Amino acid sequence: MHIREEVLFLSEQDVLRLFSAQDAIAAAEDTFYHIGTGEITVGTMALMYVDQEKGNNFHSMPAILHHRDVSGVKWIDTYASPQPGYPFSHGNLVIVSDTVTGSPIAIVGATNITNMRTAGGHGVVQARALCNPNPEVLSVIGCGAQAQAGMWGFLAGFPSLRQIRLFSRSRAPMEAMQRELSGRLEVVLCGSPQEAVGGSSLILMASGAVTPLVTWDMLAPGATVIGIEGFRDMDPAIGKKADKWYLGYMPPDQVILESPALNPGHTLCREDVFGDMTQLLTGKIPGRERADEIIVSTHMGMGAHDVNSAYTIYLRAKEQGIGTKLVLDSGC
Repeated sequence: MHIREEVLFLSEQDVLRLFSAQDAIAAAEDTFYHIGTGEITVGTMALMYVDQEKGNNFHSMPAILHHRDVSGVKWIDTYASPQPGYPFSHGNLVIVSDTVTGSPIAIVGATNITNMRTAGGHGVVQARALCNPNPEVLSVIGCGAQAQAGMWGFLAGFPSLRQIRLFSRSRAPMEAMQRELSGRLEVVLCGSPQEAVGGSSLILMASGAVTPLVTWDMLAPGATVIGIEGFRDMDPAIGKKADKWYLGYMPPDQVILESPALNPGHTLCREDVFGDMTQLLTGKIPGRERADEIIVSTHMGMGAHDVNSAYTIYLRAKEQGIGTKLVLDSGC
């Protein structure tokens, strides 16, 4: 049998044209919910190092979205020791297949998907499920690509926001973000993490720092802290002392407990975890129960978010006639 398979290639620029902050939030919420109902299978991540020092790696992150009849895998590199002129991660892809026929249908650039679906996607979903209603101030620690996409996502997810308090060790990105958001809301550039989070009820940790910038004593009653780097950039005591600590999804987020970088001193254990977003969004466990609870939620991400996002982008591209068609001829 001769099969002519058509695969749509969608570039990073195509992704930016077709995928919004609201789309990233919707895809993340859909992913958490349908994992909770058993309609998404999250595969095991495969991690492979290319150097003896284990500084540079490739990893694959598979998932099957039974409720959308697609499967896919995110293929990503993380180079702590990149070649001169190269970023730490680039050239990332999501490959999407139709589960009815088994045929590949799309190859989608994944770098912008990653940036958008992380702090500004599942981070927003976690915050909306856990924070006190109608926050007016968002404290953001970090101002890299993830934090910047996160700010746009939180603006989309929380129309009540009137101010962002921003801290980063690099001044120039903060000033650029302040200019970019001018007219949308007030952006206050802070000189320390304490200044940024003091008295705040909603905090986004997206710094990439390898030492804690925010400690337990900085948090006010009622604070909700969203972390995208485990406890790499915040004190593990926050997870230990908080009224509730939620993960995104327990199996892949187990790495937060196991990694000495994400759980320094192995301070945290499984018993400290109250539950995860897949349980919360399907009504199996409660969320915030008192206004004064201090709640933290951490999620390292998973390929299911990226596959779900990539399929949404693919459908929109088909509707609008965007992308480059690739033909694969196969015979058996």
